[in-house]
Amino acid sequence: MDARSEPQEAPTRERILAAAAECFAKGGYQRARMVAVAERAGVSRAGLYLHFPTKEALLAGLNESVIDEWRALSERTLARDGSALDAIASWLREGLSSEAHLAAVRIVIADETQEALLLDRASTEESLEQTLRLLASVLRSGVRRGELARDLDVGATARSLQALLLGLLRNHASERPLVDLRDRRHVEALVAMVLRGIGRRRTAHPEEKR
Repeated sequence: MDARSEPQEAPTRERILAAAAECFAKGGYQRARMVAVAERAGVSRAGLYLHFPTKEALLAGLNESVIDEWRALSERTLARDGSALDAIASWLREGLSSEAHLAAVRIVIADETQEALLLDRASTEESLEQTLRLLASVLRSGVRRGELARDLDVGATARSLQALLLGLLRNHASERPLVDLRDRRHVEALVAMVLRGIGRRRTAHPEEKR
């Protein structure tokens, strides 16, 4: 492929994926038609099939974009030097504030798409394991620096943090979320609660132990 065409390829692919997420969410994955996706994306059917020859390939592309976004979020916020609390706070804030890919998340967690995505499960699990490793590394660093509680269970805390964020993202992606915590005040309250929970605890006064 001519290198000069590359800047145009990515936006087209992204438009198609965004259009697919909208079409799949509106009418369901099984009933959605490729021609509707092409019309929504503003591309010809030939252009759509050039990028995604089948609807299954389009679904796989959506799943890949969700995985890539999750991996990029983790690397951007956790794989850096500095305060462990700041890194975890950034990871939570960005994860809870990202609206752009919620439509795609809604599709890849839908019951009707799970069978089609079974072959791509390994990529999802690999991405989640990478995030767990990054979280654990950040937590261990915080414990060593005295920033986090000395008795912190690093492994369990890393898994709990990931489960918390994934659970909230799944809730937000729902058409009828049980609880909406995307307001900035709610996000900040949640972040503060988490940081207090894993932060270094002060020594309790003797009278407080009674």
